[in-house]
Amino acid sequence: MKKRISLAPYHEKYNQELANFSLSDEQVQFTAMPAEVMEEAFQNPNKYPVVILNEETPVGFFILHKNSEYVEERDAYRKILVRALSITIEHQGNGYALAAMRELPELVKQLDPKINEIILAVNEGNIAVQKLYLKAGFLDMGERKMGIHGLQLILQYRMI
Repeated sequence: MKKRISLAPYHEKYNQELANFSLSDEQVQFTAMPAEVMEEAFQNPNKYPVVILNEETPVGFFILHKNSEYVEERDAYRKILVRALSITIEHQGNGYALAAMRELPELVKQLDPKINEIILAVNEGNIAVQKLYLKAGFLDMGERKMGIHGLQLILQYRMI
């Protein structure tokens, strides 16, 4: 039976699974646990929590962020940032993150048809995740920004 990955807006029915998320110590330095970022996202109308589902089981999480600190004001209407992407440790290695990133453009179009570019910041030391995003169609155009945990590569996915 083929696994089906889908992206769903956050709903409280996923609370238990999201609260039980776990990541390796290495991963924690590069991303945030869902519980750490959800509350702030609920207070910010520009942040949209998204759950990655395998069938009906939450296996991952991220936030779509309009008007983020990584987007210049003149581009805010057409760019959206992916932040805090994580796949819980027991579901890693199954291709869920790649499948989710491939589903992402459709979700973004539904959220706001004016958006034509998805961006994300990935730590220069997080090579495995850089490879994942590049495989999903993101491009490294050479843009860099200093983040809390070091230099960040700003990767871009241009939607047609």
